Amino acid sequence: MFGWWRRRRRARVLAEPFPAEWRARLELEVALWRAVPDELRSRLEDDLRLFIAERSWEPCGGLQLTPAMQAVIAAQACVLSLGHSVDAFDHVRSILVYPDRYRAPDVYEDEAGIVTEELDERDGEAWHWGTVVLAWRELAADARTLNGRNLVLHEMAHQIDLLDAVASSPFSSPDERARHRRWRETFLDLYEAFCTEVDAGRRVKGLDSYGAEDEAEFFSVASESFFERGAFLRTHQPALYELLQEYFNQDPAAWPPPPSRPEAEAVSGRERRRLRRAAERRTAKRRG
Repeated sequence: MFGWWRRRRRARVLAEPFPAEWRARLELEVALWRAVPDELRSRLEDDLRLFIAERSWEPCGGLQLTPAMQAVIAAQACVLSLGHSVDAFDHVRSILVYPDRYRAPDVYEDEAGIVTEELDERDGEAWHWGTVVLAWRELAADARTLNGRNLVLHEMAHQIDLLDAVASSPFSSPDERARHRRWRETFLDLYEAFCTEVDAGRRVKGLDSYGAEDEAEFFSVASESFFERGAFLRTHQPALYELLQEYFNQDPAAWPPPPSRPEAEAVSGRERRRLRRAAERRTAKRRG
């Protein structure tokens, strides 16, 4: 019953044409969007619309969160699930977006057992019950280039779980469960080797040392590099790349070089903002 309603609701969402204003903004501002091969673009357009429609979006700190801004976030998030299904994000129920870095309470215990409480400045976080918090200024800056740092990919990777779903399913075969165990064991071996290098003060090519915080951060850091610098990661961390290739069922290192930004790149920043605001006003007028 619920599946039927969900399919019907999704059909209504996808029956609407993809907004031209969104496509123009994604082409201009999201490097990862331009990197996705043409044959996957239609699927990504569908997935991001479903992602937007099925989440609760909450602007914070006075931010004016527009549908086009939601599309910038959703387009990057949905690249993670292109090799499987957007249903991989079913656990994510709400997305909070601040205009800039925000302060949140943090509690930690040092090696001596002393517990400290303080306000920590953050640009994003993911909560286990399905909420993701993002700072718009930070994610928008990350979106412009493919340099291995992407706030949306990082926080959404914390929320995506493609293999545990297979392992816990009563319909999974023994071979699938064995594959899952092998994947986890290999992943943890790579994580331990990475931590050894970081602890020794050595730089690990293709990976941010922040990944040594714990296994979850290692996965998120590796996911950022996998999608944004796939060929570089494959060259310098081939075992990790192969593992992520299996996990995500994608091969970003084989994607053709992304086209350069459209001609609008030559327009001044002020003019780009003016054009964007005009497009957003047209969209708001049609909705009204």
